[in-house]
Amino acid sequence: MSAPTMDTEQGLAQAEPLAPLGAYPTLRRHGDWLFVSGMSARQADGGCAGVTHSDDGELQIDVALQTRVVIEKIRAALLSQGASLQDCVSLTCYLTDMRDFAAYNAAYAEFFDARNGPARTTVAVHQLPHPHMRVEITATACLGAAI
Repeated sequence: MSAPTMDTEQGLAQAEPLAPLGAYPTLRRHGDWLFVSGMSARQADGGCAGVTHSDDGELQIDVALQTRVVIEKIRAALLSQGASLQDCVSLTCYLTDMRDFAAYNAAYAEFFDARNGPARTTVAVHQLPHPHMRVEITATACLGAAI
């Protein structure tokens, strides 16, 4: 079963993991451990979720939406192995601009809480593979790790 695909023109997005652009798996399992490769808001059409243009043509990127799409893609990858977001024990999050931290963090908090969520590292990076990507997240999960 795949995650729903939504209309990117309305600011919604596809949450189904796409085939990686390089020679690596979306997810690697080792026993009960699941290692999810970096997920982004990249869409099947090659663009990124949450990207719109204002009436005057100014590029606008919704970092909160990108964060939700990324976490939903992680959820879908984990579900393929019978796991859930509650099985995540660690996340590494990459932002291209730390000024986006508040929007990213608010969306993140919709999925994970500060007390029982996974350990998390968030770092700023110079760039991600697509110029409109603002967020990328990798996840490590352990089946049966839910608290």
